[in-house]
Amino acid sequence: MTTQSIKERPLPRLEHRTGLELEQLLLLEREVEARIGSWQPDTGRRKALELFDAIVTCLIYLRHNTVQAAVGEQSRISQATVSRYVEVLEPVVSTCLDQLALDLREQAIRSDLVVDGFLIPTRDLTAPAGLFSGKRHRPGLNAQVITDLRGRVVDGGQVVVGSVHDAKAFKESGLAKAYEIHLSGEGPSLIGDLGYLGVVPLTPYRKPEYRELTAAERLFNRQVNRRRCVVEQGIAHLRSWKVLATGYRRPLPKADRTLQTVIKLQMFRHHSAAAFA
Repeated sequence: MTTQSIKERPLPRLEHRTGLELEQLLLLEREVEARIGSWQPDTGRRKALELFDAIVTCLIYLRHNTVQAAVGEQSRISQATVSRYVEVLEPVVSTCLDQLALDLREQAIRSDLVVDGFLIPTRDLTAPAGLFSGKRHRPGLNAQVITDLRGRVVDGGQVVVGSVHDAKAFKESGLAKAYEIHLSGEGPSLIGDLGYLGVVPLTPYRKPEYRELTAAERLFNRQVNRRRCVVEQGIAHLRSWKVLATGYRRPLPKADRTLQTVIKLQMFRHHSAAAFA
């Protein structure tokens, strides 16, 4: 008996499960198939799921961070099969969205941007050394993110261990080098909170020990913080992909790839009309 694909059933609603609307999923399936060729083998044993359903399974895992055995139960496949699909399809999905991400970054780089970091929680208390974040009181990976002034994520750096301060993490992530023009004072600016004091050009004033902030300094801080707060919205959108928010279970060396894939998927959610043009 042939299993009916999700997309063949009447009016499937997948947005809450995958983060993408049906039309976006169909676009993504087309691009993935163009890159990998035929999903099902010409001879021999067929894969348990069709390509569309395998992509949906991969996105459900990223979106909800449910244990793979539970994800597999929804489609009557094993945990090992879910793991294989995620391992095979995650990098392909990321590659399919490379050009969209590049185009959006090229547009955004001409304007002022905002930087901030967040913790990707992990479940490993022992290795590698330095995972524990004293600021957030739990182990994890420090992910540095850049957004535009509307809160849309435009880039993310390489993750570093959670014990690293944001200013140092910004440098080690590669973003400081990638956005040197924003740090030079000769072009658009980069805005950060006090964790980036002395690293990015535009941060609030820190209160000196010997006096209160002046009225002008307080006004300046309010203006900076009004512009800077949009980055929290961008990070919240990334953390709606629970693989980055509720405990990263996969091998830590794969965290960079997962972060970049989620950033590109979030871009695709809002700019799918510009993708694959």
